[in-house]
Amino acid sequence: MSLDRLLHLVRWLATIPVAVFGWLLGVLVALLILQAHEKLCPAEYLVSGMCYAPWSYFVERMAMAIGSILCGALVVAFATWMAPRWRRPVALVSYLAGLAVASYFLLATGDAWPVGWAAAAGGLTLALFYRRYPQ
Repeated sequence: MSLDRLLHLVRWLATIPVAVFGWLLGVLVALLILQAHEKLCPAEYLVSGMCYAPWSYFVERMAMAIGSILCGALVVAFATWMAPRWRRPVALVSYLAGLAVASYFLLATGDAWPVGWAAAAGGLTLALFYRRYPQ
């Protein structure tokens, strides 16, 4: 097997792990925002290590929104960038797979906002890749 064909195969095999990495990166960003919020919380609002400042709810929702937007966008983008060819179908399949996982989280948690943000960001990324890679 030639080196080009081997690299081609490696890129196809790496398509799914990089999509999962994109999802994990979005989750990590949300967790880092929440951790920074707790570290920067004034002492008078700390109760048992949790921040109960008046703005805490807003920060938590924003962390979830930012993380969800990154998850939705990066799953589609990373998988599409990794694919050696057929990028439009890869973008569509990765978007649909991400939408299925997001739907599972919707059923598990009942919180529609993060799923909506992820679906919208993934859909926008899909549309951008469809414009970028006309086939």
